[in-house]
Amino acid sequence: MRPRPVIPLPQAVLGLTIFASIALPLTPSGLSLLDIFLRLLVAGPMGALVFLIMFASPQLFGLGVALAGLLRSRPAAEACVQAPLIVMQGMTFLAGVSVISAPRAVAPLAFAGFALVTSIYYLHASAAASGPGRGGLGLRWQLRWGALLIAGFGLWLRLQSLRGADLGVAVDVATAAAVLLLASLAREPASAPGRAP
Repeated sequence: MRPRPVIPLPQAVLGLTIFASIALPLTPSGLSLLDIFLRLLVAGPMGALVFLIMFASPQLFGLGVALAGLLRSRPAAEACVQAPLIVMQGMTFLAGVSVISAPRAVAPLAFAGFALVTSIYYLHASAAASGPGRGGLGLRWQLRWGALLIAGFGLWLRLQSLRGADLGVAVDVATAAAVLLLASLAREPASAPGRAP
């Protein structure tokens, strides 16, 4: 009997949904992150790669979750999720710092606080989990944290519509999928008899 994938299918599908938001309209004119990436790719691959890492890190996290849903090795699945999560946490911090002085942003200090607190807590949790006799943050923790970052940032972006910032459905789809992923991970799964949780 083949081992089951580490990430259940519903969670992998939610990750795929977050990734698919890369092709959905981000602007009122219908421009998506994928459209921007492809335009930059024509101009030069380095600029396109930097854009992808900086602005599509939530979608890359979703891709990591979807790919991890195909894997049966827990360390490989954790690596698929952890790499884009680290980038996304860093980009969240940079975005939080950059919006402090944004002239027309709604609640810039609230988002800056969210970015600062999540970054400090991520560093603290990573350090504590990598201590002697510890096994790292764990896949479930990383999935929850990534979903929390996407949901928080997506809701703050939607809040910007109060000041007339028109956004496409990409933000709403990614945010909704992240909230559902977060909700699906709210409770610790029951372990099988004789197995540690």
